[in-house]
Amino acid sequence: MSKNLKTIASIGAFAFFAFIAFGSSDDKEKKSSTTLQTITENPIQSTSNTSNEKKWTTVYSFSGNGMKKSPTFELTGNEARIKYNYKADGNVGIGMFAVYVVDEGEDIMKTGGFPEIMSQAESEESESTIQKNEGKYYLNVNASGNWTVTIEELK
Repeated sequence: MSKNLKTIASIGAFAFFAFIAFGSSDDKEKKSSTTLQTITENPIQSTSNTSNEKKWTTVYSFSGNGMKKSPTFELTGNEARIKYNYKADGNVGIGMFAVYVVDEGEDIMKTGGFPEIMSQAESEESESTIQKNEGKYYLNVNASGNWTVTIEELK
């Protein structure tokens, strides 16, 4: 990574964390919570009726509020997506929500990184495809409200 790109990434990360710090300063008395969920399966929509039909399978689900790092989970390299919902604290009309899918052993605070999801909406529920090789990863979620992030693979 070039020095200029690292500098830009560092400045962006600093601005992001400064926004989080100032945006959530009135929430100091709120308790932070995290919830882990179990694996479930959801069929992918298909017009064919074959016994080998692939299904979206939940690999990992992580819920909480504020800034959190998850335990590691494993991806097989199949097609994957992130499903998420988020609601900012307060009614200020804006929020901050970012999800990083990080290689096990890496630290985005040291190496920098780009989020898979970034939003400033007050609330949002959506999904996005992610391109990750087979391996172990963890989620780094930075938010000013409550959120749930689910990683699914097509199996």
